[in-house]
Amino acid sequence: MLETLGNLDRSKLQLLVLSSAGVGAVLCYLAWRQSPKTIPIGDGWWGAGEKPSTEDKTIHRFVVKTSVEETEDLHRRIDQTRFTDPLEDSHFNYGFNSNYLRRVVSYWRHQFDWEEQVKVINQYPHFKTKIEGIDVHFIHVRPVQKAGQTVLPLMMVHGWPGSFYEFYKIIPLLTKTDSDVVFEVICPSIPGYGYSEAPHKKGKSVNIYGTYG
Repeated sequence: MLETLGNLDRSKLQLLVLSSAGVGAVLCYLAWRQSPKTIPIGDGWWGAGEKPSTEDKTIHRFVVKTSVEETEDLHRRIDQTRFTDPLEDSHFNYGFNSNYLRRVVSYWRHQFDWEEQVKVINQYPHFKTKIEGIDVHFIHVRPVQKAGQTVLPLMMVHGWPGSFYEFYKIIPLLTKTDSDVVFEVICPSIPGYGYSEAPHKKGKSVNIYGTYG
């Protein structure tokens, strides 16, 4: 090897050294990218008023409910909707087409079963807890563990716009399986969405990945 290197002229030797350094830099960069990343934990306060000296972080069971009065109030609001005519041949190029919106509203008013939907939503356990001053809602589904299976925690966070409900169909595939790994699933509602409280102070924003920061 040393003899081969000794036979190279100076320009080729410099090229070999630079190439080796470049390859080494690329390998170091790839190793750095694959190293575990940690999520910084802040110490903010997004609740109303001043931050107290202590905060109740108890996890409470939460049940989704609706009442006849709420449903009737919604129906009255729907009945009073005033639609504007869409631009001719505009389809959805200038926003949501109001002709199609009429069909959606009609279904929502006359066919959608609110009581049945509440039962569907409550099929999984719901909880709430305080995080940095605001109520954060989440569902927590424990797996049906079989002998020899490894249980791993999995948090699935929705994006904008969205909700925890978009994960409902996949949850059974993760928590009830014959594979070697089964998951314990947590699906939160990001602040200001679903049943999570919205921040009371400026500065919070949601990015395309659905995480708040």
